[in-house]
Amino acid sequence: MDLSVGLITKFALMKLESKGYYVWRNNNLSVPGRKFIGERGVADITGFCKSTGKAVYCEVKTIADKLSDYQIVFLNRAKNAGALCYLATDNKGIPELNEWV
Repeated sequence: MDLSVGLITKFALMKLESKGYYVWRNNNLSVPGRKFIGERGVADITGFCKSTGKAVYCEVKTIADKLSDYQIVFLNRAKNAGALCYLATDNKGIPELNEWV
């Protein structure tokens, strides 16, 4: 059974919070009738480490979904700048959280 984005997101939020991060779901969608002004590729979950203040970003993907070029660029830029970056995925029906490398 494939997991939904919502279930993977809930799992990721819980795991990230258990690591000492303050994180939240970051909606970055276009709105019909308005020009998109957000950052392309920004992660689904954002926040910071409570003890260090380092930024935290996590992209959420189902089995059927794949990272866009914009998402890869965003995670690489954030990681190279010192942010803590993760990818939350569905591994054959089991949610998984891995560091972005």
